[in-house]
Amino acid sequence: MVESSPFALVRYAAAMLVVAAGVVHLAQIGPHSDEDPLFGLFFLVVGLIQVAGGLYLVYPLGPDRLRVAFVRFGVVGSVATVCVWAVSRTAGLPFGAEPGVPETIGLADAAADLFELITALLLAMWIYRPHLGVRSLTRVGIAGASAALALAGLWLLTRQLHLFDPDPRLVAYGDLADLAAVGFLALVAILFARVLFVARTRAPASKMASLAVLAPLGLAALLLVAFTLPARGGQNPDCAYGPIREDSGLSHTTLPAPIHLAAGEVKSVVVLLLAACGPDRVAITSFDLIQPLGNAIVLERITVDRSRVSRADRVRPGPGSGPPAVGTLLDASQGRYPVVVQVRGLKSGVQALSAFKIGWAARAAAGSIGLASFTTFCVADALCPTPPSR
Repeated sequence: MVESSPFALVRYAAAMLVVAAGVVHLAQIGPHSDEDPLFGLFFLVVGLIQVAGGLYLVYPLGPDRLRVAFVRFGVVGSVATVCVWAVSRTAGLPFGAEPGVPETIGLADAAADLFELITALLLAMWIYRPHLGVRSLTRVGIAGASAALALAGLWLLTRQLHLFDPDPRLVAYGDLADLAAVGFLALVAILFARVLFVARTRAPASKMASLAVLAPLGLAALLLVAFTLPARGGQNPDCAYGPIREDSGLSHTTLPAPIHLAAGEVKSVVVLLLAACGPDRVAITSFDLIQPLGNAIVLERITVDRSRVSRADRVRPGPGSGPPAVGTLLDASQGRYPVVVQVRGLKSGVQALSAFKIGWAARAAAGSIGLASFTTFCVADALCPTPPSR
């Protein structure tokens, strides 16, 4: 099939975006291998396939039938990857460190899904290009540009409502990632508008005009990838991403036992062991759950109880004691500060307090950091997940 100039632009754009998605997946191998080696293998395989597929799209070799079959595989693979992600964030995957527990939505996975959704649409346009007349292409172009702008608005709205945040392993440049995502989607809308203009006017698309669209689009995708790369330290042990670290030593491979609650029962549980980095005292200015609570429990208080020095004796019946966590001054010379949540069981169900977003202030600096708590509550007769063997 003949490839006209606007569809060459579509193919090159799809190549860039699928490579960007592959890089995001390859960057997640380390953090997800800590959860389950199968997750690490999944990200390795998907990332390599996407990078290789993007390189092939730049200069597709072989007969037309082979190229079309390959591109169809790209559409199906992109959509399937997004579907796996959707299941993991709604119902939870049936395997891994926390089977059946929905994961929080992070910036990196949201960015990868944007790349994959737009890649699938662009590749579908390329496959069906012989059947897209001016009228059909007009509808596709308008729909694609409108969808990109709508996604930009949805990204900003959901971020403002804290419906998704940097994941517990911490994305250090969340605000810059927002700017990159909105800029990227605006450029996607321009890409669709450019394809529509060339198709309707039947004007020859110069290489310079195509490059003027592809270059900023590629740069925006690159920035979005860079701003969503995972941090080196999951619990900030090297103090690279803020003046607070978590000192319990827990991870997805060393989960604590789930905590059982009867309906109406109150327990106080140590969920984090915080320590200040450096000589300056650090004030906790906010303390929020990254993942919203369900209907199984209610979180009544978050305090700091210095009498609880480890997670070995982390669960006590009844209300907690100690001052509120917000407003606490962490002093490195005073060791670790146990953060205690007072929880009341409501009705049968399982709830994970997977991570907290903690605001901090030290001298003239301020910021926030995400730290994982790895705490799961099972209320009434709910079936608790089995933690991985140590």
